[in-house]
Amino acid sequence: MLEVRPMFQVLIICTGNTCRSPMAEGILRSLLPSDLADVTRVVSAGTGATEGAPATHLAVQVCAAGGADISSHRSIPVTRVLIRASDLVLGMEPQHVAYARDLASDAADRIHLITEKGAAPGSAASEGVLDPIGGSADQYRDTFNRIRSHLLGWIPVIRESVERREGVRRSSEP
Repeated sequence: MLEVRPMFQVLIICTGNTCRSPMAEGILRSLLPSDLADVTRVVSAGTGATEGAPATHLAVQVCAAGGADISSHRSIPVTRVLIRASDLVLGMEPQHVAYARDLASDAADRIHLITEKGAAPGSAASEGVLDPIGGSADQYRDTFNRIRSHLLGWIPVIRESVERREGVRRSSEP
């Protein structure tokens, strides 16, 4: 009989779930090496999201240019159940982290600001990744690049967590 292992779930949170978090969801999926992609589910949600809204045109366009397809994304609101079902929760801004921790205080140790890892920390890192909604294509590209640089820092954390859960060392192919 085939053993079914639970997936390691990463939840990424922003406000409307139409720009930053869907971009991050697509970016992380594109960055995960195949050995991790096979055991990792990446989802996104918004603290003020309505159900079913597509990602913004510029988010879809910039992600496509960067190798991440988010054209079929539809927004969902963040819930206590979704947070509790996630092994790692990344908020785009401090208020997203606070919202998630208030909603599911028992999962607080798994909820982090995305800028805690990755790109060189600086004064802007504590603010998180700001919302490009209503901005130019250049602002969306900058947001894409910032998110990508931080997610690169989270991949080793994901790998270590998956290995700890499975009790095995996974190959680290690029």
